[in-house]
Amino acid sequence: MNVSLENIIMLVSALVTLLLLLFAVNWRYFRDVVVVFLFKAVFDLTVGSMVEKANCIDYPVRLWPQYFDTPVLFEVWTFPVLCVLYNQITRERGFGPILYYAVLFSAGIAAIEYPIMIYTELIKYNHWTWFLNFWALFATFLASRAFMAFFRWGCNHFRPY
Repeated sequence: MNVSLENIIMLVSALVTLLLLLFAVNWRYFRDVVVVFLFKAVFDLTVGSMVEKANCIDYPVRLWPQYFDTPVLFEVWTFPVLCVLYNQITRERGFGPILYYAVLFSAGIAAIEYPIMIYTELIKYNHWTWFLNFWALFATFLASRAFMAFFRWGCNHFRPY
């Protein structure tokens, strides 16, 4: 791996995500952490592949380009951990804070991603905009929250006695 701005960004992203996972995640809810993480990884890899195949976004520089057309580091590592944190923060909160934090997390990611799109080769928008990106992020945060609500309901409803 050569030393480039893109590789430095990917390395820093991976390390910051690891630190968040180790020190910011509440591991008392281990089951929830694993379920959200796996749901988001599968969901993002699937939907991200469709968006890339539709030629909406290109990823010229990415890990393992011979195997993946999408940024696997973001889709199966960084974004799932951020969704774990989002679900952890909104676990005991009402609908208003769920929406507020989804907007906050989505805006934060979009704000970081936009200059990366402009100044690096990590992301290239073809038929995509920062605004569409924000709403896609927002929808996936809410989808992960809805899935966790369904999962918790199922675990309580079908609990063996």
